[in-house]
Amino acid sequence: MRTLVFLLFLGAVCMYALYRGGGPERCVAGIVIAMVLLDPAVHIVTPLEYSALDPGHLVIDLAGWLALVAVALRANRFWPLCVASLQTIALVAHVTRMLDVTIHPKAYMIMQIASSYPLLVLLMVGTICHQKRLKAIGIDRSWRT
Repeated sequence: MRTLVFLLFLGAVCMYALYRGGGPERCVAGIVIAMVLLDPAVHIVTPLEYSALDPGHLVIDLAGWLALVAVALRANRFWPLCVASLQTIALVAHVTRMLDVTIHPKAYMIMQIASSYPLLVLLMVGTICHQKRLKAIGIDRSWRT
């Protein structure tokens, strides 16, 4: 049930960002969609388990983090920095597991998954703010020059 709610929320927020957002909103929506679509492909190769390092999700999370940091550094917005910071939590989970620090499998799972919800909220709020700026000013530069 939790997965269904997440996927419905993800679909609604990403569609909104793709249709109403500026460049950063569309890029982040695309990155999030790509990460979610790559997840089932990972499970073809590696089983879903949290008692050991999950190399498939490590690759997805690292690629997503690099893309989100690139957007955050170029975007003429503040919220992508927060999104990149949230993605850092997932990377810290993998690093912790890689260093063999004692971490409960449930904590590893939560650190990987929990930041997804606030990430989507930030994307939605960022898109709403973009629309408000367009309505108030008529223009909203997406990228820094």
